[in-house]
Amino acid sequence: MDTPRHETALILSGGGARAAYQVGALRALAELAPRGSALPFPVLCGTSAGAINAVTLAIHADDFRLGVARLIRWWRHVRSHDVYRTDLGSLSRHGMRWLAGVLTGKPGPAEAASMLDNAPLGDLLRGAIDFDRLDGQVADGALHAISINATSYSTGLAVSFFQGNDALRPWRRMRREGHRDRLGVGHLLASTAIPFVFPAAQLGDDWYMDGSVRQLTPLSPALHLGARRVLVLAVGQFSGQREKPADVRSYPSFAQTVGHALSTIFLDNLCADLERLNQLNRIVGAAREDVLARHGIVASHVDALVLSPSQDLGDAAMSHAHRLMGGVRHLLAGLGSTQGTGANLASYLLFEPEYVRTMLDLGYEDAMARRDEIEAFLGGTRPADPVATSRVPA
Repeated sequence: MDTPRHETALILSGGGARAAYQVGALRALAELAPRGSALPFPVLCGTSAGAINAVTLAIHADDFRLGVARLIRWWRHVRSHDVYRTDLGSLSRHGMRWLAGVLTGKPGPAEAASMLDNAPLGDLLRGAIDFDRLDGQVADGALHAISINATSYSTGLAVSFFQGNDALRPWRRMRREGHRDRLGVGHLLASTAIPFVFPAAQLGDDWYMDGSVRQLTPLSPALHLGARRVLVLAVGQFSGQREKPADVRSYPSFAQTVGHALSTIFLDNLCADLERLNQLNRIVGAAREDVLARHGIVASHVDALVLSPSQDLGDAAMSHAHRLMGGVRHLLAGLGSTQGTGANLASYLLFEPEYVRTMLDLGYEDAMARRDEIEAFLGGTRPADPVATSRVPA
């Protein structure tokens, strides 16, 4: 299959510390690519922590291996206190202001409208990412487009802020739109602003939260930016978590409730969109082109390959939760994040070396286990069974 280079996209979903799994998978992909070759995904779409990975790849689009090496280095050195304040004093003050705002109903300062203060993340990103390199990568043809997804508090719209080729145009659909913009740290903070966990981020006159919240069609931005083949690096299992034995089930903790909510935000919409894509591909494959044209239907087959964890990342977090700083560890324990599926919440916040290393290794191993599929897909071969390949239930 002769596929134009710019029609292949990489979609990096959100997931906090889980996004290290994506970097492990990217390490495997980089090893499969020739040394010094450009990014094999000229269209990049990132959401939440996946947006950080996407931007790092974009600014090094002319050298895929270098971009991945920079990502690995970043993730190996990051600590929880680099992302949010972890000392007991800051947690107590922030938590009390947040609780007071909830009880009184009065809007407090922006930095108190969340459980954690992620001010350190902004400083970390400003020192790590040179957004000025994006224009050069686009001009040289190594990068076709990159989008960062966020959700508007005022309109409820899923907004894809994109930068790329001059031929690309903004779009507006039901509850989602694409805006051309010059990307910066503010867009990353908006995309990573997990509701209740991290504070909202301001862009222009509006406030934004995590891009996964209202992103009902996570594949859509890539298609609007010209992609017709997509590789998705997810950070959760589509099959769901293992059912616990009856004798260890208990009333769900606050952390368990929040953990399931985050899984819904980061995974369920992606799963549903992949199922829709599969059904549309079947319809396009079965219908004659003249019939589609007669009804004004413009559609084409979109190849999708999805790589998702072979292990439960919440379970993996359970064995590393004790490595969190004392204040955060006590907070999460009090919320029930060290019990059962409550560990999902900890898995999003565990920016600690041991857990990150586990995610990097798992992503690498999972990608290498499917090396033949990945190489065939990047070579232009259509997956024989998109549903099975994507591990999405029919």
